[in-house]
Amino acid sequence: MIRKLSYMLIIAILILTTACSGNTSSTSSSNDDEPIKIGVAMKTEVQPRWKYDVQYMEEMAEELNAELIIQWANDDVSKQGNQVENLITQGIDVLVMVPVTDQTGNLVQMAKNEGIPVIAYDALPQDADVDLFITRDNYEVGRIQLEAALEFTGEEGNYVLLKGDPPTTVAQDIAKAYDDILADYDKVNVVSEQWHQGWSTEAALKTAENALSAQDDNIQAFVSSNDGMAIGVAQAVKGRGLEGEVFISGMDVELGSAKLIAEGVQTMSVWTKIDDAARKTIAAAVDLAKNKEIEADSTTNNGFKDVPTLFADIVAVDQNNLCEFINEIAPPGWMSIEEVFTDGIPKPDDC
Repeated sequence: MIRKLSYMLIIAILILTTACSGNTSSTSSSNDDEPIKIGVAMKTEVQPRWKYDVQYMEEMAEELNAELIIQWANDDVSKQGNQVENLITQGIDVLVMVPVTDQTGNLVQMAKNEGIPVIAYDALPQDADVDLFITRDNYEVGRIQLEAALEFTGEEGNYVLLKGDPPTTVAQDIAKAYDDILADYDKVNVVSEQWHQGWSTEAALKTAENALSAQDDNIQAFVSSNDGMAIGVAQAVKGRGLEGEVFISGMDVELGSAKLIAEGVQTMSVWTKIDDAARKTIAAAVDLAKNKEIEADSTTNNGFKDVPTLFADIVAVDQNNLCEFINEIAPPGWMSIEEVFTDGIPKPDDC
């Protein structure tokens, strides 16, 4: 009788163990199916372009069954700190951050302390343990701008280099391309090179006016790192009646610069394919959450380590492909043909 009861007890234990084991397996599978939760700490929504980044991120997240939680800091460092802390408490699996400044390593560390991978988007926090950096190849931007200037001027003449916000890696990388390439062109005379805090349009206007005055208008190229500064340069050039005679570069293809390109005042700009950057970011975030290895295009040193880096595609935009840019390359709604070709600016037939 005792032996019979023992057998029955063993069988009962085996059945119970099997049932529990089955429940555990079911729970694990359910967790695997849960969406990856990605916190996105954006720098600002004042500049329209960032809304397009988020739009493409959301589209990619939907494709990959990921959940996005978006926060906008509106250029407020302390606000971004509070938002990152809030995202962490919401149980995010990965943090994507467009830092308000490069000095936000404390926010990165806040996430890392909780075992959360961090992706820096567009700008890279310094001295921080960032897992992945997604940006354009800013050195390549500088190379494209400068080589366009060299072609325009016949590889000679007086140049003004308008460099961006000095603390940023974006400005530093673009400027390094200028310096590296110009070392091989002894017929190019750099008569002025200035850094511009906050990429200021007003400061760029002053730089251009001072250079034109100092050289009696004998300037062949203003190599400007972005469109904001290019617009300031264009004001100075138009004030001297030098439209179309002087090279002006930019970056971002903002509406104001697109109109200047159509008008023949600004020579060119460089566009970052926002959709490519945003989609790569969310795909990488999902991979990091699943502990998958990411094959980087390069590395970027931020003072703490060489951060694996993915580059978004870029394209030069000038009068020759401006209409193609508006109709096919730029995000829908970025700008329209009607907005660009106004105030008597003739519209090409292919638009």
